[in-house]
Amino acid sequence: MPSLSIKTIKGNKYLYLQDRVKVNAKSISLQKYIGRCEKTTIEEVVSKISELENLRLITYLNYRLNHYQYTILDTAGATALETIRYYYERFKERYPDESEHCLDAMYLRYVQGTTAIEGNTITLREAEELLEHDISPAGKKMEEIYEIHNFITLRRHLEDYSGDITETLIKKVHELLLRGILHSPGEYRTIQMGIEKAAFEPPPAILVPDEMKRLMAWYRKNRKTLAPFELAILFHAQFERIHPFVDGNGRVGRALATVILERAGYPTLYLGLEHRSAYLDALAEADEGDTRAIVQTLHAIYCNQHRSITEGMKQQQSTEGYPKREPYAGVVKAFRKLKRPPP
Repeated sequence: MPSLSIKTIKGNKYLYLQDRVKVNAKSISLQKYIGRCEKTTIEEVVSKISELENLRLITYLNYRLNHYQYTILDTAGATALETIRYYYERFKERYPDESEHCLDAMYLRYVQGTTAIEGNTITLREAEELLEHDISPAGKKMEEIYEIHNFITLRRHLEDYSGDITETLIKKVHELLLRGILHSPGEYRTIQMGIEKAAFEPPPAILVPDEMKRLMAWYRKNRKTLAPFELAILFHAQFERIHPFVDGNGRVGRALATVILERAGYPTLYLGLEHRSAYLDALAEADEGDTRAIVQTLHAIYCNQHRSITEGMKQQQSTEGYPKREPYAGVVKAFRKLKRPPP
């Protein structure tokens, strides 16, 4: 929350705006000079509030962009991602109840979309009834119902899990998502697999354990330096190339990407039937060794999905109508009290 402070120098009082911005584990102090107390107007205070908000965002972005490495996205793409993360954090801080509702809505879209890509015919409305009220839709196969319902169990498990991405977690995610669908969920495949309508062929089953160990070594090497969005998408792409399970690889891979993103403070990426063609085409290019398309495609989808959060928070932070807007109302009230003539 921004606040006013006064510095007295040689008998003159000077007015400042102060705030802090939290970036990763750091809390950075911000200060904006307004002017001499007796000469400052309310309009000047409001103008400086707007400048302070811009300084807050710029400080945040500079730190984040210098802290992480982007290997595929350019500066504009990276800035767009970090701006989404910034405003998502502000949204959660200022409107915790609304953000919780938004998080649930995103998760619903994610669950319905990730299963629809694999052929599940349960609609968004039916998925909502199933996830929130445990009401199974009529006329659907039990396998389709399990595919949706299993995400409840997965979400609860991940809420209680504080560890990192490991092979043990990957097998557990598969076990939970394929429970009631596959005979032995959570076990790597022991047969050769082909991918429908794809020229690419996954590695032989005998190589899967070694390929997964290499993937985990890559993850551990890059998790603290590679930008979280690229880390999540590239991990997903490599996982799909290995195709370690007999079935459910797509759902598990997207779930793991979601875990990486959400734990890094980003809102959920959700894909649906409208994205299926572009997503699978980009994934096919990644299978052949070119990962640019999958990162760029999902980046475009992601920024479009979460534009409303950024625009909504910008509007809330606008100084238009400032006397009634928080957190500006407190600053305005403090300034008016300061300027009030003594009794």
